[in-house]
Amino acid sequence: MSDRDSVRRQFDEIDTDHDGYIASDEFKAFLQKNPKVSDANARAAFDFADENGDEQISFEEFSRFIR
Repeated sequence: MSDRDSVRRQFDEIDTDHDGYIASDEFKAFLQKNPKVSDANARAAFDFADENGDEQISFEEFSRFIR
């Protein structure tokens, strides 16, 4: 399995509505599976990953974020 396949699997796990983008609430829910992640830290990570500021994380943005 390639790294891209692994990234795609993780992206698809977070994209719970399967619309092809990760919304802030999906990202927050995923991050807060670890209860030590605060709302503020989840938001900061989302804002960092959302490179173009459109309030959703595309697969390409996610790929760059996790590398």
